Parts: sequence; structure tokens; C-alpha cells
Amino acid sequence: MANRPIYAGSYQNRRRSRVKVIFFIIVLMHLLGVGAYMLFRSDKTEATGAEETPAPESLDPAPAAMGTAPSTGNTGSSLPETRAMIADARSAIEAGQLADAQTILIRITANHSDPEAIELLGKVNMQLLKAPLMMRGKEYYVIQSGDYLQKIAKKYNTTVALLKTMNGLESDTIRLGDRLLVFNSNFSIRVSKSRNELDLLLGGKLFKRYSVGTGMFGKTPAVEFTLVDKIVEPPWTRPSDNRQIEYGDPENVLGSRWMAIKSTDHPELTGFGIHGTWERDSIGKQSSAGCIRMLNEDVEELFDLVPRKTSVTISE
Repeated sequence: MANRPIYAGSYQNRRRSRVKVIFFIIVLMHLLGVGAYMLFRSDKTEATGAEETPAPESLDPAPAAMGTAPSTGNTGSSLPETRAMIADARSAIEAGQLADAQTILIRITANHSDPEAIELLGKVNMQLLKAPLMMRGKEYYVIQSGDYLQKIAKKYNTTVALLKTMNGLESDTIRLGDRLLVFNSNFSIRVSKSRNELDLLLGGKLFKRYSVGTGMFGKTPAVEFTLVDKIVEPPWTRPSDNRQIEYGDPENVLGSRWMAIKSTDHPELTGFGIHGTWERDSIGKQSSAGCIRMLNEDVEELFDLVPRKTSVTISE
């Protein structure tokens, strides 16, 4: 038998050799592929500084449910709407449609503490109240035998001054059988020391807001009071010597009106009240010795609206 080359073998041996070679080639290619992939991942991580993370779920809020109550905050989205409503109210006022203006302004102030809307609401309410026009709370009363203005005012929890204003009366004289326009009032007063504001409430809802002065260093007590007395052009007793200073004297600090208040729960609190002032720059500040001070024109208006026994709540 001829000698075979040393590299030659049998057919079966050569077949087994080829299979081994192919197997090693496949394994090598697989390892090379895995290595290339890992190298790619490493390069990408170094470039981004972080591992890839799954995409987050959408953060968009779900659509609002139908019938959800509107926000009561002064949000940016509501501001243009408020401005437009105030413009509508002003247009209604200019057209003499006070009731329509009142409706618009009540809607605004129910949701937003907008100073312009609050000021307009107070002016419209006062115009409607004083004018010989019907509004909520007003009604007609036929004068009976034995009636007089003080008696009628007490019956309807209002004031003689307001009855006279609403009916255009220049005196207290009334006639049997005549019809009077009356206002069945339920006024109350709320004072904020921190904001130096006095709110006149009708049925617990804002009727008009006034800027006031309160006690220096928090001297105004934050308790429940009741209005017990009302004096036009009041004298003032100077604390240093108990001397009475008459109305009109520059030393008299009470202005043109005085409304005394007392607390049932704190009878020791005496000498407090709501009064006028000529010191206009003291309004909006903690500026008094403890009383609530108002501009003279404001206290005169309030004086004519609220009867004795009106509740006065003072809060911090």
C-alpha cells in the first residue's frame, strides 16, 4: 500500500475533523457577536451617563369629570373671565340695570376676592337700597293707627334714617293709610384686625366692605360684641383727666358718629366702639387706642343702616 501523506487520514476521520472545525467556527462567531454587542452597550452607557430606562407612563391628567365644581381660587385662567364679568357689570350700571349688575357681581365675589368687584358690589347694593326701587328684603307697609317711624323701624329691625331715605321723607311725619317702603334687614358686622377691614353682612353675605383702623399693638379685642348705643356728633372724654371734649373740638378723636359696643361674654371690656375720624391716613392701619375707626363719610353711612343690637364680630 502506498504511503499516505502524513496529513491524510481516512474519510471518516476527515469528516469528523470538518465537523469540529465548523462547530468551533460557529462558537467563535457567537462569542464575537456577544462581545461586539457588549462593547456597543458599554459605549452607549458612557455617552449617556445612565442606563436606559423604560419610558414613563403618561403624566397627562385624566379628563375632568362632568359637573365638577369650579375652582374658587384666583387662577390665571379665571382672571380674564373675571375681568370680562366686571366689564359687563360696569356696562349694566351705566345702563341703569342695577339688579343685573348686582347679580353679576355676586357671582364674582362668591368665588373670588376681587377688590374691584367687591367695591362695585358695595356701591350697587347701596344704590339699590336707598333708591325707591324694589329689591330682595324690601316690601311695602301700610301705615296703621298708632304707627310712628321708630315703631315701624323696630318692627322691621331697621333704622328711621333708612326708612326716610328710601321713601324720600324730610321729616318724621307720616299719615294713616299711606304706604311706606320698608327694609326687613338682618345686618351684621365683621371686622378683621389683620386686614383692617369691616364687612357689612346682610343675611350672612357680603353687602359692603369698608377700610378701617384698628387698635395699635393688637389692642382691639377679638371677641363677639353687640352694638348698644348710637350717638350723632359725640363728645369725647379725655382719659388723662376725664374732661369732656365736645364735638368739633380738634382734640375730639371720635369724628362725626359713635357706636358703642359691648360683649356679653366679656363685660370687663368697656369703652369700645366704632367711630369716625378726620385722620384719613390712619385708615387701613393699626392706629387707634383700641376702637374701630372709619372715615367720617363711611361711619355716617354705616350708622344709618345698622340698628341697635346688631352683632359685631371682631377676629384676628
